Amino acid sequence: MGMLRNLLYGRPNGLRARLLGRGAGQDASSSTANRPSPPSGPPVVPAEKALRLGKEPPRDVTPPEGFEVVLHKDALETGQIIEIIIGGTAIAVANVGGDYHAISNVCAHAEGPLGEGTLDGHVVACPYHGWQFDVRDGSCLTNPQGRIASYPVRLVGDAVCVKL
Repeated sequence: MGMLRNLLYGRPNGLRARLLGRGAGQDASSSTANRPSPPSGPPVVPAEKALRLGKEPPRDVTPPEGFEVVLHKDALETGQIIEIIIGGTAIAVANVGGDYHAISNVCAHAEGPLGEGTLDGHVVACPYHGWQFDVRDGSCLTNPQGRIASYPVRLVGDAVCVKL
């Protein structure tokens, strides 16, 4: 039943589940007793939640040439990762001890959404099969041939800017 629910409603922390109002992997018939336990590790922060908290990307910032403002630096706490779509490209932005890093949001193994994975230090684990990637450079710790794209990040005032 869990696989069918994922096909219909998407992954528990996925975009489809959030759009349908079914976050945390629950459908409309779920009771409190049947709720899954929260995932271990730092929580994933959906972009919508960051925006609801009043942390919209600053609009009064002129990013360096070739960079795009993706989010307010305070929208992402240390140890958290978020998925963002910018210029038609899905990226994952991570805050590691106040240093921001951006990588492709697509796992090289099974195309899992890395922005929904768990971040431990500078290593993100894919939520599908646990492949691990270094958010600093996109290298794959599970398979050396599994490198993914990493993108330059700059802070300009309160804005996190990424160059695709």
